[in-house]
Amino acid sequence: MGSESHQKSDHGITDVRPGVAAIIYDAEGRVLLHHRRVGDGWAPVSGHVERGETAAAALHREVREETGLAVRIERLVSLNSDPAFQVVGFPDGRRTQFVTAVFACRRTGGRLRGSDEGRAWSWFAADALPKPLLPYARVWLADAASADPGPAIR
Repeated sequence: MGSESHQKSDHGITDVRPGVAAIIYDAEGRVLLHHRRVGDGWAPVSGHVERGETAAAALHREVREETGLAVRIERLVSLNSDPAFQVVGFPDGRRTQFVTAVFACRRTGGRLRGSDEGRAWSWFAADALPKPLLPYARVWLADAASADPGPAIR
């Protein structure tokens, strides 16, 4: 057998983690975003899947922990692994590549009480999104707004 060489950049990645994200809509069709401390920009709620947890359970846990809200998952928007926008640098030097399942969700209850992961929390109309959006947030929100019903794979 011959040996093949595949060139790829590891982007300084220190680990790879499964992630989930929630594009949460309210009754008026606005989307909930927070100004993240990590990355210093606006993004939807997101987090990682813990061992032994399903993606749906992780999503509901992350939404509850970060916002205090309850949601109903409406559809899978996308599955993202592209290091171009799925690598997050943390203050401790870690660079984590997330493989993130993004879900469109509808708020069903609870009272917004944003966590300390965000500097600010607010609902935004699709045509009035705040700046700066984090790179992955731009992609996720565009996919959620797309007329294509199938999930995007990136």
